[in-house]
Amino acid sequence: MERKFSKRISSLSPSPTLALNSKAAELAAGGKKIFNFAVGEPDFPTPQAVVEVAIDSLRRGRTRYGTSGGGRPLREAIAEKLRRDNGLDFAIDEIVCGIGAKEILFHVFLALLNDGDEVLLPAPFWVSYTDQIRAAGAIPVPVMPPASITSQGGDALDFNAIERAVTARTRAIVINSPNNPSGYVLGAAELERLAAFAIKHNLWVISDEIYEYMAFSREHISPLKIQPGLRSRFILVNGLSKGFAMTGWRVGYAAGPKDIMALVKNLESHSSTCIPGFIEDAATFALGQGRTLMAPAIATLDARRKATVNALDGFQFVRPDGAFYVFLDVRPFCDGRSSMFVSGALLEEEGVAVVPGEAFGLPGFIRISYTLGEQDLLAGLERVKAFLRRP
Repeated sequence: MERKFSKRISSLSPSPTLALNSKAAELAAGGKKIFNFAVGEPDFPTPQAVVEVAIDSLRRGRTRYGTSGGGRPLREAIAEKLRRDNGLDFAIDEIVCGIGAKEILFHVFLALLNDGDEVLLPAPFWVSYTDQIRAAGAIPVPVMPPASITSQGGDALDFNAIERAVTARTRAIVINSPNNPSGYVLGAAELERLAAFAIKHNLWVISDEIYEYMAFSREHISPLKIQPGLRSRFILVNGLSKGFAMTGWRVGYAAGPKDIMALVKNLESHSSTCIPGFIEDAATFALGQGRTLMAPAIATLDARRKATVNALDGFQFVRPDGAFYVFLDVRPFCDGRSSMFVSGALLEEEGVAVVPGEAFGLPGFIRISYTLGEQDLLAGLERVKAFLRRP
């Protein structure tokens, strides 16, 4: 007898970045030297001061159920962080916390979208957006970037293409700056045009700002800071994974209008319930310290970014203003083959793990994470270059 499952969930694909990491780990476990440029996290440990706060909290018995949507001290720390770092004023009942920014974002989509709604996704975009939107019953609408995206000074958003993509069913647009996978940081002029576009079409703007502290050659600006008129239709999503090297701690949050935040909180209460109290305490401490807590690590990432750019001189890639990625254009070297094929061959033949552009809605590119130590970083990049130049 045929076993029937949810059509909506059965249509989803596993995260390609996690799948590639698993494959790379499997090869490494078999004794093969792997240069893993596929990872989506920095290679730095969580600051010891944060760890000590968690240990102390555990010893004090902070192991029972906490407050769904985030305890008051954590939400107050987030509100203060948004004022301090972003110039944004949110009340604590406009902030909801959850088990990582990924979960929070998923719950935002579930709370906002109805069946058949459309969500604009300027490419390249993070791998989970499309499947989360589909799981919410809505339709992801990728929008290609301008051809000049790989040129110096080239913009990342094609506003003519974005305008053409709007229909009567368009509900929202998602932006991610600094961007995963490209490292691009949207400038003030682009954000002004984006805000005007969203207001014109009465769209929600969902701003994924998880890489905020990793903006190197261009300042990170939240769209709401540029255009306060977005306030009633703006949702900011962030977390502590990237900026505080706390990927495994799973602390994320959203800030937005009180009515939709109440719905997101309801979803939290019926899913993960709460962030563990000892983790909340550590996160509250980290947020209070701010970006200075990770300043040496961020400086190291910037040095790696510059080393990567220098090593790839002569190749085309999106200008990496931030995050910890370079999005390399491999179309001149593909000879009609997909970047998915190139990524697989790089792993099998050279022991280099990268993520193909297909995962991010932009075939013909590969994402390189510069999260390795300098020696392995440069050695791995040499293998990438040698492979691409091979007849």
